[in-house]
Amino acid sequence: MKSPSSGTPPVWLAVLGILGALSLLAAYLVACHVATVQRSPWAPYLYFLPLLGMLFSAVAGRRGVLAAGGLTVVVLLGLVALLPRWQGDLNLLYVLQHVGTNLAFCGVFGHTLAAGHEPLVTRFARIMRRGDMPPEVLAFTRGVTLAWALFFAGIALVSAFLYAAVSIEAWSVFSNLVNSPLIGLMFVVEYAVRRHKLRHLRHSSILDSVQAFRQGWPVAEATPTSHEPR
Repeated sequence: MKSPSSGTPPVWLAVLGILGALSLLAAYLVACHVATVQRSPWAPYLYFLPLLGMLFSAVAGRRGVLAAGGLTVVVLLGLVALLPRWQGDLNLLYVLQHVGTNLAFCGVFGHTLAAGHEPLVTRFARIMRRGDMPPEVLAFTRGVTLAWALFFAGIALVSAFLYAAVSIEAWSVFSNLVNSPLIGLMFVVEYAVRRHKLRHLRHSSILDSVQAFRQGWPVAEATPTSHEPR
């Protein structure tokens, strides 16, 4: 029987949580796509929901829930007041949000590849492996960090191209219905390559990976990396 003091949720509860989160994400993305292609007046607010959530999370961690909630409400009221008066192409706002978000993720991963920083995926691995980091793991996780940075940069480029050169409908299909499955595919490919290249080492469970993601995000702190292969 699992010790109640372990702090680790039962597997079934964690799986249900993940499935619930994925279901909500899928429903949200489908709603965004339908609202976009039907030119719904609610579309702008749907697209700004993730940004409001990130704003709340960032401020809550530093200033507390009340300050975060107050600032989020102020920003939301500002959007309600300003968006109906927007005279430009509302679709451009959606595209800028999507491109900007992916470039931000690219920057988060890419930034940690600079000298004096620990690559973000290396940090995740260090948490999962409890500090046991053979040289081949250091090299592999650095490469995975680079792969994620390039992935998000590529998503941003495709997003901008579809909006500028094809149509908003094509852009919406890609950004709302294809983008997230591509991220899932990246995880699957990374896992398969890791199991092949590092098959002589132990591998963590999915729940361990989620725990490491929560502890290691958003940015890998600058740490001495003299032991890391160049």
